[in-house]
Amino acid sequence: MDGPEGVRGKEEAAPGREAGDAEEAGDGFQLVTHGKKKKRASGQEGGGAGSGAVLGAGSVGALTKDKGAAPGTKPKVPFHDPSIPRPQDVYKIRVDNYKPFEHVWLERSEDGTRPVHPLEKLPVEHFVDRNVPECEPVKPADIEDTPFTLVEDHKGLMELAKKLKSVTEFAVDLEHNQYRSFQGLTCLMQISTRREDFIVDTLKLRIYIGLYLQEPFKDPTKRKVMHGVDRDIMWLQRDFHIYVCNLFDTGQASRVLQMERNSLEHLLLHFCGVTAKKEYQNADWRSRPLPEEMIKYAREDTHYLLYIYDLMKQRLQRESTPENDLLLEVHKRSNEICLQFYEKELLTDTSYLHIYGLQEHELNAKQLAVVAALHGWRDRIARQEDESTGYVLPNKALIEIAKQMPTDNGHLKRIVKSKYPFVESSLDEIIYTIWNALEYSYAFEGIAEQLKKERLEQLALKSVPASDETTILDAESDRSNIDPACQSSVAPSSTANVNVASDGGAGFMNETALISSIHLEDNTQTISSTKIFETLPGLTRPINKDALSNNRYQQLRLLKNLRDPL
Repeated sequence: MDGPEGVRGKEEAAPGREAGDAEEAGDGFQLVTHGKKKKRASGQEGGGAGSGAVLGAGSVGALTKDKGAAPGTKPKVPFHDPSIPRPQDVYKIRVDNYKPFEHVWLERSEDGTRPVHPLEKLPVEHFVDRNVPECEPVKPADIEDTPFTLVEDHKGLMELAKKLKSVTEFAVDLEHNQYRSFQGLTCLMQISTRREDFIVDTLKLRIYIGLYLQEPFKDPTKRKVMHGVDRDIMWLQRDFHIYVCNLFDTGQASRVLQMERNSLEHLLLHFCGVTAKKEYQNADWRSRPLPEEMIKYAREDTHYLLYIYDLMKQRLQRESTPENDLLLEVHKRSNEICLQFYEKELLTDTSYLHIYGLQEHELNAKQLAVVAALHGWRDRIARQEDESTGYVLPNKALIEIAKQMPTDNGHLKRIVKSKYPFVESSLDEIIYTIWNALEYSYAFEGIAEQLKKERLEQLALKSVPASDETTILDAESDRSNIDPACQSSVAPSSTANVNVASDGGAGFMNETALISSIHLEDNTQTISSTKIFETLPGLTRPINKDALSNNRYQQLRLLKNLRDPL
């Protein structure tokens, strides 16, 4: 799935919103779906009835026009439609938000310590197709002239699986929603063959997707063409236990070819002359029935992808040399993405240090203690109610509460302005949490001092002359391997499966490096944090852990009290 240019995964910002709108949208979400039915906080939308209920019938079809917008301005598609009942309630979707994720459909290693991806047994050279077609690739027919099937029932899914058995290649994309569930929900799966397009309702058919589509995705003789798949691979594993073999990622191909831009939008225009309507990129894909405009947008993401693959493969072969096999390089990169495993986000005693935007504020020990306490409260509510952390309490609001440290309900209400239902229903509990945090704030003095020191060092590095940065740049990893959607994004929080990067520039210590050096004995990592450590540029300097470990015992004790204060 392709992301917006520049900021595809600003982890703690709601999708599709400008920076100034982040608080309104809820800029602190994590991704999942949970089971227990809980009484909803006031202001939440109601749940649906049975599995046949309609989700917000056509509610996203109407675009919204900003007040005071200039004539001719494109209307915006709402990223969150509050009229849509939660799919978890409508389709009885139940996922555990607490226990570590189990890859139950995979074989285990000989020592039983890890799952074995089916791709591990296959050499990457096995997937490289060097056949040169006798004629030029043929551009597919227009979308309006191509057969299309909306797969919404068990029979349709069986028919799709049968058709995929008869082809040797197919294109895939996913549409996802992460704002109204803890881990996130895959809402649609688009599949295109050379002759027809399919859209699968993965909310309605969630429990059947893996049963019928696992084999064609795993089959090494069938090529899967996708674009920018880092997160899609995780979603396929998490929601359907689907593992991909024989992938060609056109996003990686565009990087290897050093194209001007790497987005799918650019590839569609460059290779096909098609201008994609990207206003639906961050629409609320939970909406049912899907409006025609959203169906068309979803089909465009895969309809031309096999043709783009044909043209890119030709160019990769033409520009390769005996010393530099570009086609093989794309397959190697695609394989590396497929071999990643989804891991559920776990709360640790240092998770609060991952909060997006935290490093921008100079917080003292008391304020940092409140941040940690509110982060623990937010995580507990989000997992319990199966909501994103951004919906429960956005990062911007969380940090503002910590800065002001309200000690009565009236002050707290003035800060949050009745925007967040779960906060409104938990005012007393939050105030008690803040009081409790202040009592144990001495445990955060060392960390607050260390964060301040690092901030000052970052500011000093900003003033380094450009000529002095050459050495730093030489030490960095090759930026050509990093998704441009990540390059201008900012440092991550603890949410799983979001590609992010530092915008601090060469030599500017990014937040990820800071957090990793503060982790002490914490060895728990998500797949996203692992990826970040491998790919992010920036100079990492070790932090004096002795300055932090003196407060380790007190902090652990404090966090234990804060996570369940009442």
